[in-house]
Amino acid sequence: MSTTTTLQPTRIQPIAALMALHNLMKNPQDTRQVALLTAALRGRSGIMQFNRFKATAIGQRIIAEGRRLGPVLDDHEALAKLPENSFGRHYLAFMAEENLTAKGLEEVTTDATDPFRYANEEIRIFADRSRDLHDLYHVLAGYGRDEIGEISVLAFSYPQQRLRSYAVIASFGALNFSRLLMRHGVPAAGVFAAVWEAYRNGKRAAWLPGEDIEALLSEDLAALRQRLNIPPPHKYIAQLARIRQRTAWRHGPLFAGGRLIAG
Repeated sequence: MSTTTTLQPTRIQPIAALMALHNLMKNPQDTRQVALLTAALRGRSGIMQFNRFKATAIGQRIIAEGRRLGPVLDDHEALAKLPENSFGRHYLAFMAEENLTAKGLEEVTTDATDPFRYANEEIRIFADRSRDLHDLYHVLAGYGRDEIGEISVLAFSYPQQRLRSYAVIASFGALNFSRLLMRHGVPAAGVFAAVWEAYRNGKRAAWLPGEDIEALLSEDLAALRQRLNIPPPHKYIAQLARIRQRTAWRHGPLFAGGRLIAG
Protein backbone atom coordinates (compact mmCIF):
# COMPACT_ATOMS: atom_id res chain seq x y z
CA MET A 1 0.00 0.00 0.00
CA SER A 2 1.60 3.27 -1.08
CA THR A 3 0.58 6.85 -1.53
CA THR A 4 1.81 9.91 -3.37
CA THR A 5 -0.03 12.37 -1.15
CA THR A 6 2.27 15.11 0.13
CA LEU A 7 1.76 15.55 3.84
CA GLN A 8 1.57 19.12 5.08
CA PRO A 9 2.01 20.26 8.69
CA THR A 10 -1.13 21.56 10.29
CA ARG A 11 -1.22 25.11 11.63
CA ILE A 12 -0.98 25.56 15.40
CA GLN A 13 -4.24 27.10 16.61
CA PRO A 14 -3.65 28.60 20.08
CA ILE A 15 -7.17 29.98 20.59
CA ALA A 16 -8.79 26.68 19.66
CA ALA A 17 -6.32 24.90 21.95
CA LEU A 18 -7.15 27.18 24.89
CA MET A 19 -10.88 26.69 24.38
CA ALA A 20 -10.52 22.91 24.22
CA LEU A 21 -8.30 22.86 27.31
CA HIS A 22 -10.74 25.06 29.23
CA ASN A 23 -13.65 22.79 28.34
CA LEU A 24 -11.65 19.67 29.19
CA MET A 25 -10.62 20.94 32.62
CA LYS A 26 -14.30 21.67 33.33
CA ASN A 27 -15.33 18.20 32.17
CA PRO A 28 -12.53 15.57 32.04
CA GLN A 29 -15.01 13.08 30.55
CA ASP A 30 -15.37 15.11 27.34
CA THR A 31 -13.03 13.11 25.12
CA ARG A 32 -13.94 15.19 22.08
CA GLN A 33 -12.03 18.11 23.66
CA VAL A 34 -8.90 15.96 23.67
CA ALA A 35 -9.33 15.39 19.95
CA LEU A 36 -9.81 19.13 19.39
CA LEU A 37 -6.78 19.98 21.50
CA THR A 38 -4.66 17.39 19.68
CA ALA A 39 -5.67 18.80 16.31
CA ALA A 40 -5.04 22.39 17.42
CA LEU A 41 -1.52 21.62 18.65
CA ARG A 42 -0.37 18.92 16.21
CA GLY A 43 1.81 21.01 13.88
CA ARG A 44 4.57 18.87 12.35
CA SER A 45 4.52 16.23 15.07
CA GLY A 46 2.19 13.90 13.22
CA ILE A 47 4.28 13.93 10.05
CA MET A 48 7.49 13.34 11.99
CA GLN A 49 6.04 10.40 13.91
CA PHE A 50 4.51 8.86 10.80
CA ASN A 51 7.79 9.16 8.89
CA ARG A 52 9.62 7.53 11.79
CA PHE A 53 7.09 4.70 11.84
CA LYS A 54 7.22 4.21 8.07
CA ALA A 55 11.03 4.09 8.14
CA THR A 56 10.97 0.94 10.30
CA ALA A 57 10.71 -2.53 8.82
CA ILE A 58 7.75 -3.26 11.09
CA GLY A 59 5.99 -0.06 10.07
CA GLN A 60 6.46 -0.84 6.39
CA ARG A 61 5.06 -4.32 6.90
CA ILE A 62 2.04 -3.06 8.84
CA ILE A 63 1.25 -0.51 6.13
CA ALA A 64 1.73 -3.02 3.33
CA GLU A 65 -0.59 -5.48 5.06
CA GLY A 66 -3.14 -2.80 5.91
CA ARG A 67 -3.00 -4.22 9.41
CA ARG A 68 -5.45 -3.02 12.07
CA LEU A 69 -4.69 -3.45 15.75
CA GLY A 70 -8.19 -2.82 17.12
CA PRO A 71 -9.80 -6.09 15.94
CA VAL A 72 -6.89 -8.07 17.41
CA LEU A 73 -7.39 -6.38 20.77
CA ASP A 74 -11.12 -7.06 20.70
CA ASP A 75 -10.69 -10.76 19.89
CA HIS A 76 -11.07 -11.73 23.54
CA GLU A 77 -11.41 -15.42 22.73
CA ALA A 78 -7.94 -15.44 21.13
CA LEU A 79 -6.43 -13.34 23.93
CA ALA A 80 -7.83 -15.75 26.53
CA LYS A 81 -5.83 -18.58 24.94
CA LEU A 82 -2.51 -16.80 25.47
CA PRO A 83 -0.20 -17.84 28.35
CA GLU A 84 -1.43 -16.83 31.80
CA ASN A 85 1.21 -14.19 32.51
CA SER A 86 1.35 -12.84 28.97
CA PHE A 87 0.91 -9.20 28.02
CA GLY A 88 -2.27 -10.14 26.16
CA ARG A 89 -3.83 -11.87 29.16
CA HIS A 90 -3.03 -8.92 31.43
CA TYR A 91 -4.53 -6.58 28.83
CA LEU A 92 -7.66 -8.74 28.63
CA ALA A 93 -8.02 -8.67 32.43
CA PHE A 94 -7.55 -4.89 32.50
CA MET A 95 -10.21 -4.33 29.85
CA ALA A 96 -12.65 -6.72 31.53
CA GLU A 97 -12.18 -5.11 34.95
CA GLU A 98 -12.77 -1.65 33.53
CA ASN A 99 -15.54 -2.77 31.14
CA LEU A 100 -13.69 -1.38 28.12
CA THR A 101 -13.21 -2.41 24.50
CA ALA A 102 -10.89 -1.22 21.76
CA LYS A 103 -14.00 -0.60 19.65
CA GLY A 104 -15.30 1.72 22.35
CA LEU A 105 -12.12 3.78 22.14
CA GLU A 106 -12.53 3.99 18.37
CA GLU A 107 -16.10 5.20 18.75
CA VAL A 108 -15.12 8.18 20.91
CA THR A 109 -12.25 9.29 18.66
CA THR A 110 -13.76 9.10 15.17
CA ASP A 111 -14.99 12.70 15.08
CA ALA A 112 -13.27 14.25 12.04
CA THR A 113 -11.72 17.13 13.96
CA ASP A 114 -8.14 16.49 12.81
CA PRO A 115 -7.28 16.79 9.09
CA PHE A 116 -4.04 14.83 9.62
CA ARG A 117 -5.94 11.64 10.47
CA TYR A 118 -7.69 11.69 7.10
CA ALA A 119 -4.77 12.62 4.83
CA ASN A 120 -4.58 9.14 3.26
CA GLU A 121 -4.95 5.46 4.09
CA GLU A 122 -1.37 5.03 5.31
CA ILE A 123 -1.84 7.88 7.78
CA ARG A 124 -5.16 6.41 8.89
CA ILE A 125 -3.51 3.06 9.64
CA PHE A 126 -0.80 4.81 11.67
CA ALA A 127 -3.23 7.15 13.47
CA ASP A 128 -5.63 4.34 14.38
CA ARG A 129 -2.76 2.23 15.64
CA SER A 130 -1.47 5.12 17.73
CA ARG A 131 -4.92 5.57 19.24
CA ASP A 132 -5.23 1.86 20.04
CA LEU A 133 -1.98 1.95 21.99
CA HIS A 134 -3.58 3.88 24.84
CA ASP A 135 -4.91 1.01 26.94
CA LEU A 136 -1.84 -1.03 26.07
CA TYR A 137 0.28 1.75 27.57
CA HIS A 138 -1.81 1.47 30.75
CA VAL A 139 -0.91 -2.21 31.05
CA LEU A 140 2.72 -2.00 29.96
CA ALA A 141 3.57 1.05 32.06
CA GLY A 142 1.55 -0.09 35.08
CA TYR A 143 -0.99 2.73 35.37
CA GLY A 144 -4.61 2.29 36.44
CA ARG A 145 -7.60 4.32 35.33
CA ASP A 146 -7.72 6.43 38.48
CA GLU A 147 -7.20 10.12 37.76
CA ILE A 148 -3.50 10.20 38.56
CA GLY A 149 -3.10 7.05 36.47
CA GLU A 150 -4.80 8.65 33.46
CA ILE A 151 -2.69 11.80 33.84
CA SER A 152 0.49 9.74 34.23
CA VAL A 153 -0.17 7.51 31.24
CA LEU A 154 -0.42 10.62 29.06
CA ALA A 155 2.88 11.87 30.50
CA PHE A 156 4.38 8.47 29.65
CA SER A 157 2.86 8.61 26.16
CA TYR A 158 4.09 12.12 25.34
CA PRO A 159 7.76 11.25 24.61
CA GLN A 160 6.52 8.16 22.79
CA GLN A 161 4.03 9.87 20.47
CA ARG A 162 5.03 13.55 20.69
CA LEU A 163 1.47 14.83 20.84
CA ARG A 164 1.66 18.24 22.50
CA SER A 165 -1.87 17.80 23.78
CA TYR A 166 -0.67 14.95 26.00
CA ALA A 167 1.95 17.16 27.64
CA VAL A 168 -0.55 19.97 28.13
CA ILE A 169 -3.24 17.70 29.60
CA ALA A 170 -0.75 15.95 31.87
CA SER A 171 0.58 19.28 33.18
CA PHE A 172 -2.74 21.03 33.71
CA GLY A 173 -4.38 17.81 34.87
CA ALA A 174 -1.72 17.36 37.54
CA LEU A 175 -2.20 20.98 38.67
CA ASN A 176 -5.99 20.65 38.78
CA PHE A 177 -5.89 17.33 40.59
CA SER A 178 -3.34 18.60 43.12
CA ARG A 179 -5.57 21.56 43.96
CA LEU A 180 -8.56 19.27 44.35
CA LEU A 181 -6.65 16.93 46.66
CA MET A 182 -5.58 19.84 48.85
CA ARG A 183 -9.20 21.01 49.12
CA HIS A 184 -10.05 17.53 50.43
CA GLY A 185 -7.13 17.53 52.86
CA VAL A 186 -5.19 14.91 50.92
CA PRO A 187 -1.39 15.25 50.45
CA ALA A 188 -0.77 16.36 46.86
CA ALA A 189 3.00 16.71 46.76
CA GLY A 190 3.44 13.32 45.11
CA VAL A 191 1.25 14.07 42.09
CA PHE A 192 3.85 16.01 40.12
CA ALA A 193 6.56 13.56 41.17
CA ALA A 194 4.48 10.69 39.77
CA VAL A 195 3.79 12.54 36.52
CA TRP A 196 7.45 13.48 36.06
CA GLU A 197 8.45 9.87 36.73
CA ALA A 198 5.96 8.77 34.06
CA TYR A 199 7.47 11.16 31.53
CA ARG A 200 10.99 9.89 32.27
CA ASN A 201 9.88 6.27 32.02
CA GLY A 202 8.22 6.92 28.66
CA LYS A 203 11.32 8.70 27.38
CA ARG A 204 13.65 5.87 28.41
CA ALA A 205 11.44 3.07 27.14
CA ALA A 206 11.72 1.50 23.72
CA TRP A 207 9.71 3.29 21.04
CA LEU A 208 6.49 1.31 21.27
CA PRO A 209 4.78 2.61 18.09
CA GLY A 210 7.59 0.89 16.19
CA GLU A 211 7.10 -2.47 17.91
CA ASP A 212 5.14 -5.40 16.51
CA ILE A 213 2.43 -5.15 19.15
CA GLU A 214 0.52 -8.17 17.89
CA ALA A 215 3.61 -10.33 18.44
CA LEU A 216 4.26 -8.84 21.88
CA LEU A 217 0.86 -9.92 23.20
CA SER A 218 2.04 -13.51 23.71
CA GLU A 219 5.18 -12.52 25.66
CA ASP A 220 5.49 -12.70 29.45
CA LEU A 221 4.61 -9.23 30.72
CA ALA A 222 7.36 -8.97 33.35
CA ALA A 223 10.03 -10.05 30.87
CA LEU A 224 8.61 -7.75 28.21
CA ARG A 225 8.73 -4.74 30.50
CA GLN A 226 12.36 -5.49 31.23
CA ARG A 227 13.21 -5.91 27.55
CA LEU A 228 11.44 -2.68 26.61
CA ASN A 229 13.09 -0.82 29.51
CA ILE A 230 9.86 0.04 31.34
CA PRO A 231 10.43 0.18 35.13
CA PRO A 232 7.66 0.03 37.76
CA PRO A 233 5.99 3.43 38.42
CA HIS A 234 7.01 3.59 42.08
CA LYS A 235 6.00 7.21 42.70
CA TYR A 236 2.59 6.70 41.14
CA ILE A 237 1.96 3.61 43.28
CA ALA A 238 2.99 5.48 46.43
CA GLN A 239 0.83 8.54 45.69
CA LEU A 240 -2.18 6.41 44.80
CA ALA A 241 -1.83 4.57 48.11
CA ARG A 242 -1.75 7.90 49.99
CA ILE A 243 -4.91 9.06 48.23
CA ARG A 244 -6.77 5.84 48.95
CA GLN A 245 -5.73 5.87 52.58
CA ARG A 246 -7.45 9.25 53.00
CA THR A 247 -10.47 8.87 50.70
CA ALA A 248 -12.98 6.34 49.41
CA TRP A 249 -12.18 7.26 45.79
CA ARG A 250 -11.51 4.46 43.37
CA HIS A 251 -10.96 6.61 40.30
CA GLY A 252 -11.16 10.11 41.73
CA PRO A 253 -13.87 12.71 42.23
CA LEU A 254 -13.72 14.08 38.68
CA PHE A 255 -13.52 10.73 36.95
CA ALA A 256 -16.63 8.76 35.98
CA GLY A 257 -15.54 6.47 33.19
CA GLY A 258 -14.26 8.95 30.59
CA ARG A 259 -11.01 8.45 28.67
CA LEU A 260 -8.40 11.12 28.10
CA ILE A 261 -7.08 9.97 24.74
CA ALA A 262 -7.04 10.92 21.07
CA GLY A 263 -4.74 9.50 18.41
